Amino acid sequence: MAKRRYYQKELYHEGLNKRQIIHASSIYELEQKERVLLSQWEVQWSKVLEKEQKRHNLEASLAYAAKQTEQCENLQVQLDTILKRNMHPKRKSVLSTLSKFSEPKPKCSFLKDNPNKPARTDNKYNPPIPFLTKLSKKKTLEFESAHTREFECDLSLWEEQTQNLADWNTRKSAHQAFIADLFEQFQKGDAASIERYLSLAIESIKLPLDFNISAITEYSQSEKRLVVDLTLPEFKEIPKLKSIAYIKSRQEFKETYYPEQALKKKYDSVIYQIVLLTLDYIFSLSADLSIIESAAINGRVCTVDPATGKTIEPCILSVLVSRNDFDELVLEDIDPKSWFKRMKGISAQTLALTTAIPPIISISKEDSRFIDGYAVADNLNDSVNLAAMDWQDFENLIREIFEKEFSTTGGEVKITQASRDGGVDAVAFDPDPIRGGKIVIQAKRYTNVVGVSAVRDLYGTVMNEGAIKGILVTTSDFGSDSYEFAKGKPLTLMNGANLLYLLEKYGYSAKIDIAEAKSLLKK
Repeated sequence: MAKRRYYQKELYHEGLNKRQIIHASSIYELEQKERVLLSQWEVQWSKVLEKEQKRHNLEASLAYAAKQTEQCENLQVQLDTILKRNMHPKRKSVLSTLSKFSEPKPKCSFLKDNPNKPARTDNKYNPPIPFLTKLSKKKTLEFESAHTREFECDLSLWEEQTQNLADWNTRKSAHQAFIADLFEQFQKGDAASIERYLSLAIESIKLPLDFNISAITEYSQSEKRLVVDLTLPEFKEIPKLKSIAYIKSRQEFKETYYPEQALKKKYDSVIYQIVLLTLDYIFSLSADLSIIESAAINGRVCTVDPATGKTIEPCILSVLVSRNDFDELVLEDIDPKSWFKRMKGISAQTLALTTAIPPIISISKEDSRFIDGYAVADNLNDSVNLAAMDWQDFENLIREIFEKEFSTTGGEVKITQASRDGGVDAVAFDPDPIRGGKIVIQAKRYTNVVGVSAVRDLYGTVMNEGAIKGILVTTSDFGSDSYEFAKGKPLTLMNGANLLYLLEKYGYSAKIDIAEAKSLLKK
């Protein structure tokens, strides 16, 4: 009888941490047992992985729900403490905030690596000519031409980035100088500076949820009173989500929302806090300057009239407060709504309804920069070259033509005094409920392409003036970077062709001949 042989093999599964020795009387049988056992282990391992994945998903879902709920709670805390977190501003800190230049510094990677201006004599552009290349005059010229092109490309890039950086530094310096001068004039009691500085200061208030507020101010020097038209957040911007829970049995998230009444109460609290905070900024920043003894706040919201579908900006609250009354307040412990009622402020019972009320004191359209204009359009004809026109005549022409444009809605256009306009050549006041508001107009009688810096300056002016829009009109054209910058911003760029079309629209004719204008203006 032949001796029977036995085979064995040790198997191990790292995930299950199982080890087993299998035995068989043949290689075939051993392989079969190995396949069966490994298959069983893989099934077991799949179940372990599935269970682990479910546990991980559950933990992740629970953690997500807890994190979202925590964020909701933190948001509510932020809304409840708007006043406490921002009250009693310091002049130096506000001045520092306003002095910060918000425009991003241009990326100048080439300039960073090459601070010195490229020169054709640099070794980079004059490498040794390979021996085989020297044997051919044509190849030698091609070699040298390639490095000449490289130099010209680098030089162009260096000059472009150098100019971009210089322009940015110029704008930054101009901004800081503007703020410094504005602050100085504010402290001296200059009326226009008081209006502009406090408007910028109010708009710099840090609010949660990226709430945006804008302020238009009017200062009465005789009464030492500041009136503020304050554009406030809408009711719909108040977060509705209260918490998120994960339901294990259904493997789904359940969101819980605040009831409508609670949201309306929260909105009232937010708005009244912002009003108090605005007053705190006004009185704190003007303390000891003897320039403001009282302040009126007219709170407005930009919303849609459900009856017409048109955009409206109703005044939903108004309050007049003296410095003496405000100084007596303990802001840390105050209930903003109770204070508002005590001050006999005017508002609807619930601000969320956006019920329009008459302001206690309204802002007028009077501006010391405005001067009387004169007629120009009637003297136009096909021979008049707008690009060579006297600059004052050109500004008055722009005022006239836009006055006709806005007159259909009852609007008016005023021209500003030269060199005292703060970057404003004309201001349009459009009462139209859809596009209405203050519109800044700049007129540039140019014979060259208008650079992007002029468009940036206009945007800054729109922000500083609290305008809804800026219009830049030129006799020439704008570069692609100007149009790119204006995208998505409340800016309209009108080139020479657009201007001629607008003139034609109202029955006027003229021409724009850049070459002729350049020749005439040189004389």
